Amino acid sequence: MRHRGRTVRAGLAALAAAVAVLSATLISLPGAGAAAAPCRVGYQITSQWAGGATVNVTIGNNGTAPVNGWTLAWTFPGDQKIADMWSGAYTQSGAAVTATNVSYNAGIPAGGSTAFGFNVNSAAPAAVPASFTLNGTPCGDPAGTPSPTPTGDPGTPTPTPTVTPTDTVPPGNLALRRPVTASSTEGIGLEPALAVDGDLATRWSSVYSDPQWIQVDLGVSRPISQVTLRWEAAFGKGYQVQVSDDAATWTQVYSTGAGDGGTDELAVSGRGRYVRVSATARGTSWGYSLYEFEVYGIAPSPSPTPTGPACGQTSADPGANSKARNLLCYLKTHSYVSGQTDLPDADRVKSLTGRYPAIVAFDFMEYTRGAIGTQQVIDWYNSHHGIVAFQWHWYCPRGGNYSAPCDFVPDLSNPSSKLYQDIDLVVRELKKMGDAGIPVLFRPLHEANNNYMWWTKKGADAYKQLWRLIYQRAQLAGAHNLLWVFNGMASGQGTSLGSWYPGDAYADLVTSDYFQSWSDYNTTKAVGNNRTVGVAETFSPLNPASDAPWPYFVVWASRDWNGSGKDVAGLWRTAMADPKTISIDQLPDMTRW
Repeated sequence: MRHRGRTVRAGLAALAAAVAVLSATLISLPGAGAAAAPCRVGYQITSQWAGGATVNVTIGNNGTAPVNGWTLAWTFPGDQKIADMWSGAYTQSGAAVTATNVSYNAGIPAGGSTAFGFNVNSAAPAAVPASFTLNGTPCGDPAGTPSPTPTGDPGTPTPTPTVTPTDTVPPGNLALRRPVTASSTEGIGLEPALAVDGDLATRWSSVYSDPQWIQVDLGVSRPISQVTLRWEAAFGKGYQVQVSDDAATWTQVYSTGAGDGGTDELAVSGRGRYVRVSATARGTSWGYSLYEFEVYGIAPSPSPTPTGPACGQTSADPGANSKARNLLCYLKTHSYVSGQTDLPDADRVKSLTGRYPAIVAFDFMEYTRGAIGTQQVIDWYNSHHGIVAFQWHWYCPRGGNYSAPCDFVPDLSNPSSKLYQDIDLVVRELKKMGDAGIPVLFRPLHEANNNYMWWTKKGADAYKQLWRLIYQRAQLAGAHNLLWVFNGMASGQGTSLGSWYPGDAYADLVTSDYFQSWSDYNTTKAVGNNRTVGVAETFSPLNPASDAPWPYFVVWASRDWNGSGKDVAGLWRTAMADPKTISIDQLPDMTRW
């Protein structure tokens, strides 16, 4: 099994009450017997509130040639006005809008798709545009769209008596918008047809039991060379891929008992009219859930990998940009990179020691309450060219501070919730920094195993689900400038650091707070598969003469220096007097990464 991509991931299944506020459509060309349109558009209003809404848009290429550079145009009904957009650029004149690609999503392969999203301001409820054009050409459904698949357990479909094999293999996803059935459906808005609609914002989800299956009818028996499964957070640990010409006798072409979610691009060899994923062991306590179930006769060309050095660790985000990849490798191959929380305290270190810390850590704590300080960070980076780190003391979306009891689990699958709105706000600011050329050490949900922060109070499984949701929203927004920093305590807690780890597909660095012993260093290095490590929050700087060779450390705010019981100012002088400690003047020119 080859994991090339880690696509967007989400949490629990959507509640029926939330479904009522969602809106999705595929625009069809008018006229009976019309030729297939060269493109299709999925337009989904994922959340709506008084005065605005969030929209995700998927553009599908129905043609046989790739699209290189795109402009999508439409006219809003009503008074909708775009407030901001991610994974695209836009212009709006009155109700008329044009959206264009950004650098990383300019290409749409034949049979493939790309996505972008935006927020709108609107006095009336947001509504779906009537039509779209892609590069001046009207978009619509392919001809012969199958009828909707019924929900529930449809049973095994009745096979068509006559099967006509063909070895003429068309390019693209053979399963796209083909008839599909499944052993079960969790609820409304999670039907199996949503796993073959080409839209990464929709998904099929089963009930919470084993075994389950989903199968697609290709219409005719074809050679099959690749099956791609784009799992939501509720993934299959044990499953088989099977093919059949009659939907009764099945031939296994792939099997695993060690699935780990994400995107599974499976090289297979077989042929059949029907392709089935037969799942026998769930990877979570939920059911099975797929954003997309794709079948190829001709395996698609892999997307180009962003440039970056080879240092023995690849980024968790397969689309991570070159700046993020270079920063990861820099930390992977260095020790004692110095850091300080808060700009005034970084200035204080310079005045004490004559050297400026290489890393400055900022906080998203007040962002969800309206105090946005991203431009200050951009200005600091442009003037200092240091490493930017962000933690997030996240106020409970249901009220209270970051240590309050907070029952966040019901909101994990509700895109209209304050929890989603908070995440998307922070992700938008992270992407702004990426657009400004800044890689970011992003440390969400910190101090995982100390049971103090609200995001730890529901246990490790819910914590991992929330982490993956944040990762998913960043992927949807195109924030590919991030290094994902998992953080907890290496020792002294009731549960181990490793038991909270969300997985190598979601984390680039494993870090500990406060502890600097060799034992804690070794404990942290043992979490995950060859992850880079660090001390993400500590009361005093490392001493290269005696402390373990952590790649980096960040000292907490100077308001706590006296309360730490240590002479922190003196320890900073000692640390910066050691040539092994890396200060900002010793960093490479990150603007060239």
